[in-house]
Amino acid sequence: MSKRMFFAALIAAALVSAVSCAGKPEAGTALPQAAGMETLYAENGYPVGVRALKAEEFSVCLKYPTVLQAQSESTAYASISDVVRKINVKVGDRVERDQVILSFSQDNQAFEQARLSYENARRTYERSSALFAAADISRQEFEALRTQHEIARTAFEAASGMINVKSPIAGTLTRLDVHSTENVRPGTPLFTVAGTSGFETRFYVGADEIDRVTIGARVYIGNPEQNIEGRISQVSLMMDSAKQAFPVSACFDVNGGNSVSARSLVSGMGVDVAVETYHNNKALTLSRAEMVRTGAGYTAFIADDGVAKQVAVELGEANGLRYEISAGLKEGDLLIYEGQHRLEGGMRLNTATLLADAGK
Repeated sequence: MSKRMFFAALIAAALVSAVSCAGKPEAGTALPQAAGMETLYAENGYPVGVRALKAEEFSVCLKYPTVLQAQSESTAYASISDVVRKINVKVGDRVERDQVILSFSQDNQAFEQARLSYENARRTYERSSALFAAADISRQEFEALRTQHEIARTAFEAASGMINVKSPIAGTLTRLDVHSTENVRPGTPLFTVAGTSGFETRFYVGADEIDRVTIGARVYIGNPEQNIEGRISQVSLMMDSAKQAFPVSACFDVNGGNSVSARSLVSGMGVDVAVETYHNNKALTLSRAEMVRTGAGYTAFIADDGVAKQVAVELGEANGLRYEISAGLKEGDLLIYEGQHRLEGGMRLNTATLLADAGK
């Protein structure tokens, strides 16, 4: 049963009892409703809702828009003029270091020349190894042929790397700048891979808030409940003249407990970051609706042995419409959170309602 239905049923039952005890009113005589309600409240107490105050975690955050960037990011560029023949992955795929991302023509002249030179040097080196073992050639001749073989092998591997372009780092393919059959020239960007070790971002804080942002402060993607947590890594002491704000940098280590929540994050994504400017592990908090404003400030009502007690409260930090209570209340107090606006100190409260709500 909802609290409103509970209160209505309680009031209706009390009215029936009061009318029954008072007897039938004379014909044509109306029951004074307001007076009846006041009599009912005086006899049975004012119905209210209460909750026991408990210390809870409380924080205040400031939000800023920004764009995520991977902490490690690498772009591959074409080294030859050729046609893209094959692309092995698509944007968003996870790739490993030295994995072949795309390939050019295998009949490329430079590649063929390097391959033939290597094959020739390899065969010569293998023959010289047998001759050197049989003492048919000198060590000097053998060392010269081995050096030529190593030079040819290195040149072939470099040419192969130009044809079969590999990922320079492990991570996620975030950009693909070419497509199959496209002609490219040396220096053309091919693709970009973003590492998965973490993200960094830069945002701008106004002069009225920069004093509340400190190096090492916790920062979240969106809000603390998402559990994508980072830290402020740098706070500039010089204002950006174009933006008229202070640049602030933050880092997010997705391997430090954020892996599950951060799977959907990619470099270049626009997000809101929430910077924690205040934190209290054991705070007593009230919403604005649970307090009563007077000429002297804010007060709250608590239930004290079945009687309403009005208490002046001091407000600390605020997060939206929720306020930290720095003085006036203590843990365990029975806060009257519903019906408090019609109370005065010393009024009798409905004990049955108190017990029903306090047990929740």
